[in-house]
Amino acid sequence: MRSPQQLRDLFSAFAPRVVSAAISHFGRLRQSADTFCEIAPASAAELADAIGTAHRHGVPVRIRGQGHALNGASLPAAHELLLRTELLGDVRFETEGTVTAGAGVVLWSLRNVVERHGYTVPVVNDGHAGPSVAGFVAAGGFGPGSNLHGGFWENVAALTLVDGTGRLQHVDRHHALFPWLFGAMGQLGVVVEATLDVCPLDTTAPPPYPAGAGASRALIAASPELLGPGPDEAERDERLLWFTLFTPGRSLAKAQARLAALEADHAGLLSYRRRYAYPIRQRRPVPPLVYPRDEPFFALGTWGALRLPPGDAAAPLRAYDEALTRAAIDLGCRRYIQSESTCGIDAYRACFGEETYAALRSLKAQQDPGGILNRGSVFPP
Repeated sequence: MRSPQQLRDLFSAFAPRVVSAAISHFGRLRQSADTFCEIAPASAAELADAIGTAHRHGVPVRIRGQGHALNGASLPAAHELLLRTELLGDVRFETEGTVTAGAGVVLWSLRNVVERHGYTVPVVNDGHAGPSVAGFVAAGGFGPGSNLHGGFWENVAALTLVDGTGRLQHVDRHHALFPWLFGAMGQLGVVVEATLDVCPLDTTAPPPYPAGAGASRALIAASPELLGPGPDEAERDERLLWFTLFTPGRSLAKAQARLAALEADHAGLLSYRRRYAYPIRQRRPVPPLVYPRDEPFFALGTWGALRLPPGDAAAPLRAYDEALTRAAIDLGCRRYIQSESTCGIDAYRACFGEETYAALRSLKAQQDPGGILNRGSVFPP
């Protein structure tokens, strides 16, 4: 295993930086190593070269956008390279009906850029913290607009990614690999950019398509009105966690009752907020890592602020999480495991089921034969 300083030397062509401060995820329950090496490629070619170098030398790579998930998948150990997508931040209008955005563009910022031209991105997340475009692909996202437009996967036309060997790939929505990228948490490649469907804000009088327009990363960063809202003052220091079941409408009442019982059984864990239930329309086949059947379903969840000190929370959280997985299996639902605090190979295997887990592992062997991408978070290292 290489030290952060050795990784800095190995990746000297990519402006590496040794960081001497641990980082955390959104829920702040887990932390990275105290010292690690990171790079931030500014182009697809640079990212591909960096992954190719990591593959040749067997260097594990963690991929990090906004750190919006809760499960620690993008927190590097000392011997791992952290690849940040923040410099992949440009937005372009190229093909009518779509917008193309770099992996590191915050989803809310993308929506705000697009709305300046009279269009919108139909599905973004709810809440006060925006994931990156690539992060929303990695988790398999949904939001308030999903009742009309389906999940995020329904609104992505194509993806450009780099596989675990450094090979650049263009994958459109008709490609066999495409549906497996949603919910894969970076196991099958690093997304460089995404081409998304857009729709007019005024459907009765759509504006002209703004071909050739766009926004640079620097412009977005310098424009507060494009950045989106931050957390409320009262929530700034809270450790917010959420737990979601994807359930068909026919099981919604039973799932609601099961979540209510879980909240009662684990009353001291969270300061529970009002449960959410987002209907998710189904127009195309649903990604197999998101939901097991091609049908509309609900994202039903319980959430709140952690009431225990982080050091005392590990065992109660694990017990709650295991109970939720059992509930999902009993009800024939699927957990939204990719975006939540659950971690560990056994948890993913139980959530996906043996057949889907084996199929993902087969694709992993093709796309990342060295197993360097987000090692150990979904499959054994």
